[in-house]
Amino acid sequence: MSGLKRLSGAKEAAQDDFNKGVGTYIVTFDAMPKVKLADIKKEVGKYKLETTSLKITVVAGGHTVGDMVLANPKDEDLLKTLDELKGKKVVLSGLLSEDEKGKQTLTLAKVTEAAAK
Repeated sequence: MSGLKRLSGAKEAAQDDFNKGVGTYIVTFDAMPKVKLADIKKEVGKYKLETTSLKITVVAGGHTVGDMVLANPKDEDLLKTLDELKGKKVVLSGLLSEDEKGKQTLTLAKVTEAAAK
């Protein structure tokens, strides 16, 4: 998947895992990625893209990050947790999806306060 390095703004791309025919790849960006799922699918080529996850460190301050809308999973209110951490540096992770118009949504799986450096 060396093609993932060609994604706009990608700093590095590496395989993280391979289990039962499913590969997991991590692409690192220096800044907020502006990559659309169509761009990723193009670089993946003939392989099937099962899911796209995103993990990002930002300052909590609302229910959007860049052009991306943040959403709760079905069983938790992680947006409330995010609101409680407003103004603090947080790590958000979850599944990235995109509608037919290209609007991206990050369905949160985890919200944690970032470790101080």
